Amino acid sequence: MPSESDRPKSDREILKEQMDASLHEYERGNSSLLLSSIAAGLEIGFSFFLMAALYTHFHALVGEQLLHFIISLSYPIGFVLVIIGRTDLFTEHTTLAILPVLDKKQRWYDLGRIWSVIYLGNICGALAFSVIFVHFVQISQHIDSSAFAYYGAKMTADSSSALFIGAIFAGWLMGLLGWVVTSSSDTIGRIVVIIAITFVIGLGGLAHCVAGAVAIFSAWLGTHDGISVGDVLRFQAIATIGNTIGGSVFVGLLKYGYIASRR
Repeated sequence: MPSESDRPKSDREILKEQMDASLHEYERGNSSLLLSSIAAGLEIGFSFFLMAALYTHFHALVGEQLLHFIISLSYPIGFVLVIIGRTDLFTEHTTLAILPVLDKKQRWYDLGRIWSVIYLGNICGALAFSVIFVHFVQISQHIDSSAFAYYGAKMTADSSSALFIGAIFAGWLMGLLGWVVTSSSDTIGRIVVIIAITFVIGLGGLAHCVAGAVAIFSAWLGTHDGISVGDVLRFQAIATIGNTIGGSVFVGLLKYGYIASRR
């Protein structure tokens, strides 16, 4: 028979753990949150680093569809580093941070503070990683700079409505990721969940406002005429709003609603 620790946690246990973790975040100061979120923005950049490396080695050898699949396999690495390393990622907090507000333990103003500080830190970290990575590619023989143009074209190909719906799906999946990771009691199980869910985001080409920021910043900085400031702002605005709706409404609000109603 499975031991007590091997059994899946109940939805109420998950909600309690998520609530406790979120309340802890509200007690942290802005400087702590900012530094942790900058670290997350830097760390998640290694997803794009590996994706660009795989593009370099395989784009001349395989077809477009197989190339996309191979590259998508590398998408989870940055998320594993961030989530297992316990730094603060905005798309986790779209679900996590809203729970105490729904439970009337925190104010909407405080939620705005948490979201703003973490988002700012994530974007600063993503931009810093992009600057370093673009410079590395310029002086290195190991990664082809054409990867920037490839990703820039992919990230600006969708219409605004398609980008927005994809961003909602990505935020929804990231909210579910936090929920399912909480239900797992061992590190290996959590890593498997992170890889499985973020692989879906990568394969589906769904817009993630932090991981995507590294890619679009790098495409903007690493190409001369491929990506404009307008393209960057369009992607970031739509991805951020869509991710926020996906995580806070489709996971945070719904999960809290049906669990709290049974109290």
